[in-house]
Amino acid sequence: MDDEYVRRLKEYESRALVAKVVGGLTVAGWLWALWLVFAPGNGLCGSPAFYEPTGFHMAEACDSEMIGRIGGAVAVFLVSLPLAALWGWTVVRLLDGRKALAAVTGR
Repeated sequence: MDDEYVRRLKEYESRALVAKVVGGLTVAGWLWALWLVFAPGNGLCGSPAFYEPTGFHMAEACDSEMIGRIGGAVAVFLVSLPLAALWGWTVVRLLDGRKALAAVTGR
């Protein structure tokens, strides 16, 4: 029983570490996407979330910068979606592992 318990405990701990790493990467990706949208990119242009096109001489540069930042935010978010799915899957596996560990200990 002790060998079985130690083996399942190590499996559970490794899955917990994977869940923490994948969750951290997912949240970091989401925060990066939010930063790309809400942080001012250029002193003259401001933030893409609150950008309103104007008729001044930097309009083309500001428009291209805003499009680039919003496109980058969408790309980062789309890349983080599989990580979010993996995060959810590892959390479900953690719950199964916890039940199996409790079954071995008789709780």
